Amino acid sequence: MIKVEEEAERVRDAMLPLCEPLHDAFTTAEAERRARLPMLDLPIYKWLHTHTIRGLAHFELSTKKLGPWSLYGNHGMNGELWLTDNNYRIRILHGLSDEQVPPPGTNGERRAFYANIPLIQQGPLWGPPNDRLLVLWRIAPKTGAPSFRVVRTIGAWKFGSKEKTDLDFALPKTAEDLATLQFIPTDDDLELQIPAEEGGVEDAGGISG
Repeated sequence: MIKVEEEAERVRDAMLPLCEPLHDAFTTAEAERRARLPMLDLPIYKWLHTHTIRGLAHFELSTKKLGPWSLYGNHGMNGELWLTDNNYRIRILHGLSDEQVPPPGTNGERRAFYANIPLIQQGPLWGPPNDRLLVLWRIAPKTGAPSFRVVRTIGAWKFGSKEKTDLDFALPKTAEDLATLQFIPTDDDLELQIPAEEGGVEDAGGISG
């Protein structure tokens, strides 16, 4: 039987080629937005800021080498931003906050996208991975630096309720940093940890039920 931490690590490994391209694309998108459309910093235009960054980032990603990953879906449909490597599908969404994961709502297709088989149930009998992941992005207001959070959902929930996820970690800026992340099982959960410089571990997020 495949250990749950091995299943988590294959998700980590699949994300390696996207660290630099995502950070570069969204950094460039925000820099261009600030130079051309500074008025989008006003709260009344928050929605347009989100759409503008997503559109500019889509263009930037279309010019980059993404390894096995490629853009797919219909970006003309409300600016949706999707990636696939034919094993995984990623939906890139604007995060509502640093803590919150957007619920799927009532749309049937979105609810199906959120309904991954829990990692603890994964194994060889399921065949090649077909995970559906969320990548939640946010832009720091002062610096313009983007941050990303990778979330694997295992069901639907309502707004304000506890999200149903079994994998949740910050995406580092480089593949080298991501490769050092380790999934270490505990009695209650599965935590994502980075080895510290002096042999200890530094908590970097985790897997929540």
